[in-house]
Amino acid sequence: HCGCRSLRVRCTGAHCACSLWSEMSIVLHQLNASPPCRAVRIVARLVGIVLELKDVNLLAKEQMQEAFLKLNPMHTIPTLQDDTFVLWESRAIMRYLVDMYAPDHSLYPKDVRTRALINQFLDYDLGTFYRTVTDYFYAYLLKGEEKCPKKEAALLTSLRSLETVLDGNAKRFLVGQKMTLADISLLESLTVPEAVNYDLSPFPNVKTWYEWIQLKLSTVNEINTQGIAQFRACLGMQ
Repeated sequence: HCGCRSLRVRCTGAHCACSLWSEMSIVLHQLNASPPCRAVRIVARLVGIVLELKDVNLLAKEQMQEAFLKLNPMHTIPTLQDDTFVLWESRAIMRYLVDMYAPDHSLYPKDVRTRALINQFLDYDLGTFYRTVTDYFYAYLLKGEEKCPKKEAALLTSLRSLETVLDGNAKRFLVGQKMTLADISLLESLTVPEAVNYDLSPFPNVKTWYEWIQLKLSTVNEINTQGIAQFRACLGMQ
């Protein structure tokens, strides 16, 4: 493909004599402070998709307004609007963007077994890793609850499991020899401990991998830098 789909243009010939055409932009309802939103933005940037960003102020409960609830009854971000098509859940959005606009991209290869492994890590992140991260940190950071030893124990279990996965070679991609959606999803989950200066030194493989994968994503680092800064600002940490 000539890449026209990623540029939101229609190709009119085999040699890509492209003509722009009027079309609704791809809108992402998001918040920079949100790790799942940043994951979607990173994927879009890497595959060459320009997103129109519309910030949703969660503290002001904008996600509960009628207009937003019509888009997403689950009132969650990120929420994607692609013309009349609406999709929520960051990992679903990431897969959709690659399949729709960069179907041959190495972030989400077509090989069935490679995809299965990527999906494995995406499901692990959603159902286990990111859940334990948010259960522990968000409870006391955003909800004002006391730090819960039981929730921290669950977080530590998740960190130990990732430590084991990375045992022997922490400077590697989670699936195969190239960056995939799995790396981006897990990276974003780990930005939460970083934002609050949580000590990862008991997990040297995790710490090494997190630092290494950031270097591999140096071209989009400002997305995380700005997002983490906003997250800290919301917590009064700056």
